[in-house]
Amino acid sequence: MNVRLSPLPRFLLLGCFLLNSLTADAAPPPAPAGYIWVVNPTFTDEFDGTTLDASKWYDHHPRWQGRPPAKFMPKSLAVKDGQLQIKNSVLSPPQGRFTIAGGAVVSKTSEAHFGYYEVRMKASKISMSSTFWFSNESKRYGDRSIGQELDVQEAVGGGKLQPDRRHYMKSNTHVWVQERGRGKRFSKAMPGDAEISPPVDEAYHVYGAWWVDPNVVRFYHNDEFKFELRPNTDYHPTPFERPMQLNMVTETYDWETPPTPEELADDSRNTTYYDWVRAYVLVPDEASTPSGK
Repeated sequence: MNVRLSPLPRFLLLGCFLLNSLTADAAPPPAPAGYIWVVNPTFTDEFDGTTLDASKWYDHHPRWQGRPPAKFMPKSLAVKDGQLQIKNSVLSPPQGRFTIAGGAVVSKTSEAHFGYYEVRMKASKISMSSTFWFSNESKRYGDRSIGQELDVQEAVGGGKLQPDRRHYMKSNTHVWVQERGRGKRFSKAMPGDAEISPPVDEAYHVYGAWWVDPNVVRFYHNDEFKFELRPNTDYHPTPFERPMQLNMVTETYDWETPPTPEELADDSRNTTYYDWVRAYVLVPDEASTPSGK
């Protein structure tokens, strides 16, 4: 295996301590020979407090309002009962094309890089998404601007046009391209999915992704390997070479019918629950080499 490492973290000792305390109900895949997984606390949160950790997370998306008709609103977020909760609702008064309050929790750093990332969550029961994904801003390469997007899970628990989506882990890798003089950017996507049970809105599931290197991402459900995706290389030979930010978002889609005001008012249906989010990086296992060398 061609092991790719993020720069050695300054949190190494803390990560080793945390790893023993976090693996009771989930764990990263077995590490390659000669390496161990260490917790990356920058992107790890158990949501055990009463407020969002402002040192780690934005309570909105810093560069995107959301896709109409849902706007990301800080008021949609709550940390309680050991969970991050994003409660969707009617946006009152409406703000232009925005009539629904969705929510976004976004990492304050864009340094998520090679490693393993997982979340334990339960989707809402309405026709909005419950998601766990990564993205970055586009970077210019000659006459092109290229951005990355890694979707670990885009769940919809109450789909109307795609009701079967609640039975699947839906993942994707997007290479976003905008060529000078061509106007709107476009996506070169490489999607994957796996059927899971129970449905995404009826139970908590652990969704994980091992970002192995710039060309390989492996996806896991409840610690079980499901599939491997290789981002499109039409426009760049190593398309996932740059770090990204982590996103936990509820939004509306242009391919799905939005929820009704009655559905949004139903507290038994309108909330996505994130139990925790965790991140790990690979580091050399000094105990596996003679004299730790």
